[in-house]
Amino acid sequence: MSSAEEAVALFDHQDVALAPDCSGAHFVANCGSRVGSSDGIWEVHRAIVRARSALISMRLDDATKAVAQLKRLLSEHSASYFSRYACAVRILEASLLAAQDDFSAARNLLKRVAGHEGDTPAATVLRYVEWKLGEREEIYAPDPVDYLAAPVGGKAACRILSLCVSAGLAFDRLQLAVSAALANEALQLARLRYGNHSPMSTFPATLLAQVAYEQGRFEEAEALLRPRLSVIRASGLLECVARASVLLARLALHRGRRGAALLILREMEALGRARRWPRLVSTARSEYARTVEILRYEEGQSWVTDRPGRKAAVVLLNRSRAPGITAKYFQAPAHPRDEAPSFSAVETALQQACSAAAHHSIEDSYELLIPWLQIGAARGLRMAFVDAGRPLLALLERLYYALPARDPRLSDLRPYIATLLRSTLPSSKEEPSPISYRPLSRRETGVLEMIAHGMSNKRIAQSLGITPETVKSHAKSIFVKLATRTRAQAVARAEAIGFL
Repeated sequence: MSSAEEAVALFDHQDVALAPDCSGAHFVANCGSRVGSSDGIWEVHRAIVRARSALISMRLDDATKAVAQLKRLLSEHSASYFSRYACAVRILEASLLAAQDDFSAARNLLKRVAGHEGDTPAATVLRYVEWKLGEREEIYAPDPVDYLAAPVGGKAACRILSLCVSAGLAFDRLQLAVSAALANEALQLARLRYGNHSPMSTFPATLLAQVAYEQGRFEEAEALLRPRLSVIRASGLLECVARASVLLARLALHRGRRGAALLILREMEALGRARRWPRLVSTARSEYARTVEILRYEEGQSWVTDRPGRKAAVVLLNRSRAPGITAKYFQAPAHPRDEAPSFSAVETALQQACSAAAHHSIEDSYELLIPWLQIGAARGLRMAFVDAGRPLLALLERLYYALPARDPRLSDLRPYIATLLRSTLPSSKEEPSPISYRPLSRRETGVLEMIAHGMSNKRIAQSLGITPETVKSHAKSIFVKLATRTRAQAVARAEAIGFL
């Protein structure tokens, strides 16, 4: 999770002085009850609020000035007075550094305060920073948030951040179901505490959309991102902007909207320049080059017309010339590594296989590809293979028709490869016609809002004074009217069409 927005949100108006001092003591919520009623405490309070507000709205220059003003105000008082706010100042400074993509400096600051008992904000932000630094030994570190306790005040933001970090780690480890569950829990909490389209909801929604996209649920992924796009661009941190922009560009490309895909990436690069985020600029350029390469490849392919106004791609490789698989191929290892695979390792291996296929090293491509196909089939991966490149898709088609049907070790891959190949069919270049949905009744809208807040049927029934069976009946009616099957799909579609 982007640490600036979430960490600074921990300092709500009522608990800006709750950060522990260097000895581990805590302030009470009422600043005056501990420090006195001098005007200086309120100036410090206002400076913290200004820094927090500037960071949430991603006004990094204003945030830098506010933090500098805060330190100046504290320096005018005694050393003991400054020490009481030392941890809060360091968390704000670390959050600002993380917002500027300087994770190493942010970690150095947080290391000085995160070890104190009870300092959950610093420990949670530090966990995020170390995740983004790629320190694998921190992946299995204990989560500092108590999930059984009801979040109060800034603790809700801390829990959202911690859930998002856990969801991101689960996605990296190819645990898609776990990642979706954690991101959905964070999204429900953000909706309940801060609003459906608040900045707090952007990162969990992006992580949930990433899982949906990877599993080929394009409509659900776009419904999660599209209504929040303006908030993501205005108040999102680098991690959220990068993931959401790349996802939306790829969704547009898969639906045949080439110009829209390139425009999203150009806007992503412009935003990176405006915010002085070199990593976002680099990501946008890399994705733009990848998209242009795909478009050039498609322009170079021959096409056949199967019906008026529609086009279908010809077979990428001549099936009659597909060679058989040699004995060397059967000796390929079942797993590419002894350690647990990661999503980045899958992308790297697929790029290597794609490069080998482009250079006509078919045997080497098989050696690289088959073990990862087995992992992809076991973990439910889909778009990672589709987005790897056209040479890899050609290799998949070649492999599908050359695969020995009687080999018990490999025949189970045929349905999975067929699923991947079906995902590569070109979309119509025409914009999809809008679908009209039946309007929801007032009671159904109320039930759907409670579903969006994560309430169970029993709790909804108790709140509305009806039976759980009646709630189930309303839910079924909502699913029918919105053409969905699950609660998450219903909420996502209702957001996309403006019912929520």
